[in-house]
Amino acid sequence: MKVKKILAIGAVILVAGIYLYPAKKFTFEENYPARDEVLSSLQAFRKEPTQRILVAKQTWVYHSAGAGDTAIIFLHGMGGSYDIWWQQVNYFKTRYRTVSLSYPPVSSLRELSEGVIAILNQEKINKVFVVGSSLGGYLAQYLAVNYPGRVMKASLGNTFCPNTIQKARNERTTKLMRWVPEWYVIKTIRKKYNAEIVPAANHSPIVKAFLNELLGAQVDRKIFLARYQCVVDPFVANISPSIPLQIIQSDNDPLVEPELREMLTRQYPQAKVVTLHHLGHFPYLNEADTYNRILEQFLQQTGTSE
Repeated sequence: MKVKKILAIGAVILVAGIYLYPAKKFTFEENYPARDEVLSSLQAFRKEPTQRILVAKQTWVYHSAGAGDTAIIFLHGMGGSYDIWWQQVNYFKTRYRTVSLSYPPVSSLRELSEGVIAILNQEKINKVFVVGSSLGGYLAQYLAVNYPGRVMKASLGNTFCPNTIQKARNERTTKLMRWVPEWYVIKTIRKKYNAEIVPAANHSPIVKAFLNELLGAQVDRKIFLARYQCVVDPFVANISPSIPLQIIQSDNDPLVEPELREMLTRQYPQAKVVTLHHLGHFPYLNEADTYNRILEQFLQQTGTSE
């Protein structure tokens, strides 16, 4: 009996050890090969103070900078954080007010939008130019629908409109993610990023370093699954024609397939569409100068959508 009990305890410890084994973490510096302006600017940006606000018992972290009559808010995707936009913030903050934020583990667009509006209220920003990528672009659409008086313009980058395709393709996998060890979830996502997303970005060292750092650190399983629920959260995308829209897409985006890109442009025929060639899912990271110019050109255009 003692032997069986010892074996049983050993088995439990072994299983617990496998399940609770920590996910591997990297720093940006470990994967970024150069000691250049990109690295020094990111390091300096991360030293700047951030703000916090409590919304429905969730703590939101955000960065606020700049000054001016026009404000820009940057909304990241599933695998992002407030500092993923540092190259855009540094570019725009000399002439505009800027806000970038990180999503807490909330699982609906309503909760995400309530957090965004609470931050805008705290910063006393009435109307804002909304810049979103991937999930952030999806959230930007939701904000334009439900808070049209707060959205001056919206830029929808590498994103999608409400659809049933993503849920049908990913629901089984995400359900499985809830039960397998977290380190395995992070390892699997990281493998997909390095095999598909980094090559699509022309093997950008910035994209590789940033994504590998985020996974397992700021983006764990709980946050990833919560953000997935936001991605498949449906709504009626009836954006007022009075809100100018821009669509930025990459022709080789591995996460937003041609079918989803075509659905988005059909949904908003009034939008100004910019197609980037061979820049992948994170062009604001690997081609920041180009992306910044595209945003500024749209920001400076007057009038409503045509």
